[in-house]
Amino acid sequence: MNLRRARDAKGLTQEQMAERASISLYAYQQYERGAVTRGGTATNPRLATVLTLCQVLDVRLGDLLPEVPRLTFTAG
Repeated sequence: MNLRRARDAKGLTQEQMAERASISLYAYQQYERGAVTRGGTATNPRLATVLTLCQVLDVRLGDLLPEVPRLTFTAG
């Protein structure tokens, strides 16, 4: 589940999410869009912010995080 779908499921606007999470609307919009900086790195929220978003949306942390690719190692 991504951030926008979770927000839509709760019937909240971006403005309501930002207010309830105590972050700026601009920051919330960047997180929801998956915006990147000029250097090409993702605009990632702090862990505390992600946890707050989980509380506002009443979802588990894993519900908002992308799947981690499975790593394989070869002996060499």
